[in-house]
Amino acid sequence: MNTLTPRQQFILSELINKKSCNAEVLHNELAISVRTILREIASINKILKDYKLTILYYENMNLIISGEKQNIKKLENLISSIPILWLYNKEQRKIVIVCELLLEEGYLKESYFSYKFNVVMGSISQDLDSIEKMLLTKNLYLMRKRTYGIKINGSEWNKRNAFIEMFFNFKPFEYLFSFIYGDKVDNIVQSFFKDIFQVKTIDIVKEIFHKLDFGDIKVNDVQYFNLFILTLLAIKKTEDGSNISLPDKIKQDMENSKIYKKLKLLQEELSESNITLPEDELAYLCLYLNDYKYNNVCNKSIIESDINYECISKELINAVSKKIEIDITKDKKLLEDLSQHLKQTFHMLNLGLDIINTLVNEIKEHYSKLFDIINNECRLIFSRYNIKIPEEEIGYITMHIEVAIQGKQAFVKKLDVLIVCISGISTAKILNNKVKNLFSDIGNTDITSIHDLYDKLSKNEYDLILSTVPISLGMDNVIVVSPFMTKENVDEVKDFIFRIKMKKQNLTVNYSDNLSFNELNEEYELINEIFKNLKLKKFKVNTFNELIDCIADDIYESNISRSKEEIKRLILKREEKGNVVVPKSGMALLHTRSDEMIKPFVGVYYVDKYFPMSSEGFSTENVNAFLVLLARNNESDYVLQFLGKISISLIEREGFVETLKTGNIRKIRSSLICIANKEDDVNG
Repeated sequence: MNTLTPRQQFILSELINKKSCNAEVLHNELAISVRTILREIASINKILKDYKLTILYYENMNLIISGEKQNIKKLENLISSIPILWLYNKEQRKIVIVCELLLEEGYLKESYFSYKFNVVMGSISQDLDSIEKMLLTKNLYLMRKRTYGIKINGSEWNKRNAFIEMFFNFKPFEYLFSFIYGDKVDNIVQSFFKDIFQVKTIDIVKEIFHKLDFGDIKVNDVQYFNLFILTLLAIKKTEDGSNISLPDKIKQDMENSKIYKKLKLLQEELSESNITLPEDELAYLCLYLNDYKYNNVCNKSIIESDINYECISKELINAVSKKIEIDITKDKKLLEDLSQHLKQTFHMLNLGLDIINTLVNEIKEHYSKLFDIINNECRLIFSRYNIKIPEEEIGYITMHIEVAIQGKQAFVKKLDVLIVCISGISTAKILNNKVKNLFSDIGNTDITSIHDLYDKLSKNEYDLILSTVPISLGMDNVIVVSPFMTKENVDEVKDFIFRIKMKKQNLTVNYSDNLSFNELNEEYELINEIFKNLKLKKFKVNTFNELIDCIADDIYESNISRSKEEIKRLILKREEKGNVVVPKSGMALLHTRSDEMIKPFVGVYYVDKYFPMSSEGFSTENVNAFLVLLARNNESDYVLQFLGKISISLIEREGFVETLKTGNIRKIRSSLICIANKEDDVNG
């Protein structure tokens, strides 16, 4: 039995203990493909020959051990129990390593993880290389010291965000959620929980959550499970003395919300088990559930802002309508829902909270083209507010817009398809059935041979022709596919259906994505004006307010704005909402729009001292350089796209921040011209 791997031992143990087992169940438990499971069983059967036993398949991929009872009993005695965590796949192993390091204040040795997961040190070292790169994207740092070991450095806020993201990535959400209420809990999920948190604490919190009632406050399953994890995390951090600290104004705002009053009941229940959560921890839990709709008394500076969510939603809907050539701009329900959703999104991102979307990978797969279009437009629009929209949020926006698109397409006729197959009627029928099952947008289908193809085409019109062999018809609606429809075939057909449905719409946008010659000239001149009026100045000031005074004066005296007081007011109002600092750069982005602007403006300003300014997760960063982007309320899309590309470049363009901080005006202007000429960010 020593020749069996831990995974093979697990499969064999399951079969012996449960008498039978299903390959699909094993696939879900072990997070490996059914094909891999079948290969493992073939390897096990080679060893079982010595015991005159064999694993057999019967209907629906069920598995049993066949042989005499005494031989099965003998085998059972030989199989030793193996730790479930030895069965984790590589990604699950990395998640557990990260979670443990995020919870541990001191150092842990690589050898500890090698022993724990029963893998060689080289595998753990490779895991840590990958983990190190991932953590940098979350403003966390992996420390690796030969004599001490490994640990993660960074703010408590960023550590918790990373922990939650890791936890949700361990297994599909339905398996994780079943840990709270499921009758049959996945063995690997159960092992994961018990490896991270104390069993006694888990049982206490589980029991409390079974009784927890949110009343009229809507809490979905994802929020509920997230609260469960955050509660366990808060208890663990409190025990270790690693509590989070929130600004007083945030705590006051949370304490005045309905959610907070519900969570006080949670706190009371925990206290009966001698578990005490500090007020900061309770407010932190509240942040993840709090919705501006449920506030009784709010700190308006946190929830409200000068951002017009309806205008942003309109801009996004218009931009997407142009790209997909379907007019969804008149959909009032979409505008209302998207505005409401974006208000909550901005609220969460301004506070530095993680957005969780358990379906984001499925959304990216099933709506890949639409997802990419929306992602590109969101980058341009939201970068003006120095907010980077995560993929999870793009997924939610995609679903809002997809619902509107489906509403438009509800009355569109399904596609007529001709299937050309040379392998006989049986193969053609298999392909026909696959096509109908895979694509709901396909209606009538005909089957033909090459011999009868032209006769079919002369009598009927087809939206799409699927052929198992290359055919030359001089038509752009022919796709060559395998009779068994490979993944590449499916993706190609999906892409074609998307494009052809766009063309078939009668409700197309009534304006062109292209500007007329005169309009284009005006847009170019506006961009040239921005280059011409580019400012690069250094001020000697004592306060941030004095700096904004100087900037507003400079713009007013250059005849770029009509009112220095209004520009100053708007910049300060926007700065109050946070998210103006470009992380780890020493630079802040100041942006606003006003009808007091005569023309759009870009400027770079420095000060001779550092100002501590709010950054993500209530942290502060020292800033001495400021990029100012100003536009008019009715600014053209072309100019707004250019300003958006500048904002994106602060995060994505290597060396751009350094150019702004150290370059002369000629070098900065050249860099801006390169950004203006780069069309990829606009066209996607």
